[in-house]
Amino acid sequence: MLRGCKAAMMKHCPGVRNFIAPQIIIRACPFCGEEIEFFEYETQQRCPECGQVVYREVSETCVTWCAYADKCINELEEKGLIDGGRAEMLRKFMKKAKPEA
Repeated sequence: MLRGCKAAMMKHCPGVRNFIAPQIIIRACPFCGEEIEFFEYETQQRCPECGQVVYREVSETCVTWCAYADKCINELEEKGLIDGGRAEMLRKFMKKAKPEA
């Protein structure tokens, strides 16, 4: 019974959830204090209050280290779980983190 339970848990990559339903990160603008919302895959936003470009603190995602990241992105796109724009953004992020990919 435990074997089946473990197989069900490991069926999906733990990082996939963040691609399908990305987390929102809120950061205060260092120039004016306005709250700025970032999706976890975005690295910069223009502040709606003062217009300055604000960079989000970098956080690691599985596309930066997983050997199967490109295959995973392709599968998510093929299944319609992410759109082409999101897939391309993830591929760019992956290539920036792993230039050999």
